[in-house]
Amino acid sequence: MKNIVIILSVFVTLVSCNQNNKNEVEQAKQMAIDSMKNQSALIEAKQKAIDSMKVVAAKQASIDSLNAANAAASAKSTSSTNKVAASEGSSTKSSSTTPVAKKKKMSGAVKGALIGGGVGAVSGAIISRNNKPLKGALIGGAIGAGLGAGTGAIIDAKNKKKE
Repeated sequence: MKNIVIILSVFVTLVSCNQNNKNEVEQAKQMAIDSMKNQSALIEAKQKAIDSMKVVAAKQASIDSLNAANAAASAKSTSSTNKVAASEGSSTKSSSTTPVAKKKKMSGAVKGALIGGGVGAVSGAIISRNNKPLKGALIGGAIGAGLGAGTGAIIDAKNKKKE
């Protein structure tokens, strides 16, 4: 009788453990499927953002071309008005120049800080992945940003001396 109870308890334990493993596998599969759905939704959101930026850029290009056309038209009308005024003996002159705004370049210190911060954050997260990767990423990012900003400032100073 004792042997039958032991065999029965071992059998029940094995069956229940096997069902738990199947449930865990099913849960893992479902989590993977959900993760893939979330990833595809994220990709779609990124693509929508990119598309909206393209639309904004196209709108800005249209606005710029209209402004340029208006400036050219006003310069043309100003020029014809000046010709008429000059032929009548008037000495009024009008000049219409549109200033072209130059795009500011990012300084070497800012570039260095961004690159160093990114590299430091990734390195810090990888180095402390077993303990606290977020803390490692923050510390590594801060150190990397500081070193990168310093290096970028040094490079900027050398480039200014050359010029």
